[in-house]
Amino acid sequence: MSIDPKAYWQEEHLEKEYERIFSRSIYVGTSASLRADGDYVSYRVCGRPYVTRNIAGAVGTFDNICLHRANLIDPLGHGNRPFRCGYHGWQYGAGGTLMRSPLASDKCITRKQLQSYATVENRGLVFASLDNDFGGAAPGEAALEAIGFQMGETFHSETLEHEANWKLLVENVLESYHLSFVHGDSFVPTGITSTSQFADQYHGNDSCFTIASKAGASGKEKVIPGASSDYVHAFVFPNLFISITGGLVGFVSHFKPEAPGRTLLEWQLFETPLLQSQKAVVRSYIKKNAVEFTRKVLGEDLVVLNNSQIGTRYARGSHQIQEIEGRIAQFHQLYMKMVS
Repeated sequence: MSIDPKAYWQEEHLEKEYERIFSRSIYVGTSASLRADGDYVSYRVCGRPYVTRNIAGAVGTFDNICLHRANLIDPLGHGNRPFRCGYHGWQYGAGGTLMRSPLASDKCITRKQLQSYATVENRGLVFASLDNDFGGAAPGEAALEAIGFQMGETFHSETLEHEANWKLLVENVLESYHLSFVHGDSFVPTGITSTSQFADQYHGNDSCFTIASKAGASGKEKVIPGASSDYVHAFVFPNLFISITGGLVGFVSHFKPEAPGRTLLEWQLFETPLLQSQKAVVRSYIKKNAVEFTRKVLGEDLVVLNNSQIGTRYARGSHQIQEIEGRIAQFHQLYMKMVS
């Protein structure tokens, strides 16, 4: 069984996905990006505006909608500013409480509290639950432990908009089948191809895998003891991807669905402890190559994902998932169970 093609382009399916998937738990950003008082990340989930903020040292998530006349309080994106609406100056404090409303009359104000949501930090990553229930364990813990994830210092970040449904992005990163056909100029020269040996692991809603390079020992392995040519990847349901290349460079990316056929992907690269321990010239060289490599890979994926959105809109049947795509099959089963 596979997901109904209509779920990739019809608005009604996105509404159901919000209610049954994205409201439960969603990755919003790194702890480092919310370290200082006034730091914020403002975003939309299936159209709905939210903001996760550091207010006096406490990180929380709120409706990003002013109680006055519903203007967005924080502009979409990342930054540092007072929690203040730019329309009429209404300002909010700890817990989302209205603290200041210039020229307003108290008798005309009946609501002074923004809706707030459960927010947790785990391994330098911040998650929000829009229905205020994480259900126990920290999000993604088992999968993150399995790949040895430890958040390091970010050295580059970008955003990339896809004219594709969010599920196509998930499916793409869950399989290595496409590597030889899409990434002939990026992954293939490193020895990672469609026929590379791989091992999948499943941890509840999450999954991870390791791909072994066919290239054998690379130059960086000879220069940096402890480095490798392997690639490890984790998917923390529903919107977080993490990978580590050669034990040196970490990649954290996440998406937020904006519309059935539009998905914004944010990505960043970070140094692992192994890379941070190297000489400055080595670190600089590896980081420069990592940025170029990542841009190339994501650009190659963007083309096929946007094309797949067009094809899926007019498909005469569901996907035909292959045995090599076991993680996609698990994702489809989970999805259908949650939305049915």
